[in-house]
Amino acid sequence: MKFIGRERELAILRQRFESDRSENILVYGRRRVGKSELIRQALRDVKGVVISYVCRRAPFEQNFTGLSRAVSEAFDESYISFPDLEGLLNYVYRKAERERVFLFIDEYPFFRGEDGSVDSEFQIAIDRFQHDACLKLVLCGSYMDTMRRLVESDAPLFGRFSEILKLRPFDYYDGARFFPDRSNEEKFFLYSVFGGLPFYLLQIDPNLSVEENISKLLIPEGSMLENEIRLQLASELSKEENANYVLGKIASGVGKYSDLAAGFPGKGSAVYHTLEKLSGMDLIEKDSPLNAGSNRRKHRYVISDGLLDFYYSYLFRETTARSAMAPEDFYRLKLREKVETEYLPRRFEQAAREYLLRRNRQGLVKPPFYGIGRYVYNDKVHQRNGEFDVVTEDERGFSSYECKYRKKPVDMSVVREEEEQARSLGLPFYRFGFFSRSGFTGIDGEKYPLITLDDMYR
Repeated sequence: MKFIGRERELAILRQRFESDRSENILVYGRRRVGKSELIRQALRDVKGVVISYVCRRAPFEQNFTGLSRAVSEAFDESYISFPDLEGLLNYVYRKAERERVFLFIDEYPFFRGEDGSVDSEFQIAIDRFQHDACLKLVLCGSYMDTMRRLVESDAPLFGRFSEILKLRPFDYYDGARFFPDRSNEEKFFLYSVFGGLPFYLLQIDPNLSVEENISKLLIPEGSMLENEIRLQLASELSKEENANYVLGKIASGVGKYSDLAAGFPGKGSAVYHTLEKLSGMDLIEKDSPLNAGSNRRKHRYVISDGLLDFYYSYLFRETTARSAMAPEDFYRLKLREKVETEYLPRRFEQAAREYLLRRNRQGLVKPPFYGIGRYVYNDKVHQRNGEFDVVTEDERGFSSYECKYRKKPVDMSVVREEEEQARSLGLPFYRFGFFSRSGFTGIDGEKYPLITLDDMYR
């Protein structure tokens, strides 16, 4: 299948691989985000000897034997054996003094285990040979905590990596490249439900509708993607039930730390540990309003992954109905209206942020903004708190973008309502923009930034 996306990361790796010196590269990110495939693409057609080994969840001795075999096969020297890791690395580096060598170790945390001495062996070899050899060492892994620890200031490999790449899920635009023949509404719908992990997007059947794909891949109890979610959690969390509690609460709108801790079924420190783990795995993130400063009461946790958001919002607590009903009936009777009126409008706001970020990074937003997020306010007249969901901050001040995911075009009544609300609350917005699923009518596009769903995919 054609390789999709990652143009920037691919260019970085190829540049490193083509250099005439040793390079030490760290590539990490969530399971199924496409790390291994990216490296394999970068290694295609390279000039030199390629050693590639995928580590198993097994004792060090077993993985060392596998790596040793990969080294001997790469150099076509089957009689070679190594007494220890030091001997193997010395051998590879000596070879790299005469020709370019690529050493790719996938799922490095399985090789390393909890023994930091393995990192030290690599550090010693790097320091000894890096100026005389041309070895391209690539360490790759999904265990986020372990991979991040490799570059901490007290770690043996700190300062040894010439490139560190953290792969993130695709945004709404790159995610749509997996199904180019779909309508823009279908592209957005699929991304909103399945998120931006390449492996998940590859499971979508091009011959089925969006609803049929959801009914096939997610709704049946024990479906493939439900099992993927469980594997994701089990990989780094000791108590899956704690993660289920936290994710379920966040999906229902409970995002403040104090509210999550209040009903947590365990010790007070356990909720903090679970939140830290889920944040470290990039499954949730702390959403801090632009104008909240250090006021922690304004901060909240949100689910950053589309598939997890959908699953915990609508499927996690419905195991009985899902097992009792045909998937198509479950979707029609229990999901369709909620998805259309609640879920897609919420994810539309996230896609709007991603659109603005893309444009800003391309230099297409004037003036460029340096902050994007929510803007919270306290309406003392009506004694209520509220927020504007998509706001940017630049050198001139704040711009607010209202997002309307509905079937009729946005007209001037929506514009006047937004401006009047901001004026009555005394909010410092100097510009108002609008995102619309179905276009606009009667609004001056020179005065107000107007972005349709079709514009977002151009």
